[in-house]
Amino acid sequence: MTQRTHTSTKALTMTIGEWRLRLAELCRDCVLTDSDDEGDCLRLAHALMMQAPDSPGAAGGFDLAVVLSHLPPMARIECLIEQGALDSVALALLPEEASYLMSRSIEGAWLASVFLPGMEEEVTSEGGSLAMALTSALLAALAHVTQTHGAAARDRDVWSQGGDAYADNLWQRPAGTLLN
Repeated sequence: MTQRTHTSTKALTMTIGEWRLRLAELCRDCVLTDSDDEGDCLRLAHALMMQAPDSPGAAGGFDLAVVLSHLPPMARIECLIEQGALDSVALALLPEEASYLMSRSIEGAWLASVFLPGMEEEVTSEGGSLAMALTSALLAALAHVTQTHGAAARDRDVWSQGGDAYADNLWQRPAGTLLN
């Protein structure tokens, strides 16, 4: 053991399809997370947004690097999380061009809608807190707006391998079967 093995600390680059898959997974995690784990979800969302792959001109001129250039440094995110300002962290993750709407039901469930340039409709998500609902909606909006025609075909292949719990064909009744 005289030789030292040097490991690279540089993050591996992701394709846009892999990045979108991770966004979808984290979106689902944000919806289902407990209040004790909200800070971790926000940290992961920030890290994932910082690792966004280059996508010049995707989605009709939508440049992901420009939209995500507003992200604060991780030290600021950590400081806000330590102070319990989770809603402020979620708002800090939103791009300046984003439109958003938040509401709370009488039962206490939070809903958030996010609209990014290049989208035809807003994306709405729910969560146990305002921060989780807003973060989930933002991640879903980023995944939606970065979908291009070429990426859509590649992503369908990835999703069909078990990555999309919300796929329509997954919940359809097989032909020739009866429901009890």
